[in-house]
Amino acid sequence: MDDQEKKPRVELGIAIPVTNKPQPSSYDLKGNIKVEGKMYRFGAYMSEASGNGKMASGAKYYYFHRVELLDETASTEAASAKADTSFKPADLEKELM
Repeated sequence: MDDQEKKPRVELGIAIPVTNKPQPSSYDLKGNIKVEGKMYRFGAYMSEASGNGKMASGAKYYYFHRVELLDETASTEAASAKADTSFKPADLEKELM
């Protein structure tokens, strides 16, 4: 199959492994995912298999603790608030006047 026949990959979200946890109870994996046009936030903890089930003993896996629907207005406002964080000295002068 050449490049022209390949189907475009759809991005559904991102999962971020948390390496520097602020607290031991913080999630080991977190992120957002889009399902049927709706955005969800999730959090998961890492664990090790006991070997009594289908997974080998000591195999690492994540179990989801939180999956919640994101409020579209809150996520849009947060994205727009984070969009431009550059320092503009001219803005300070406007505030002082």
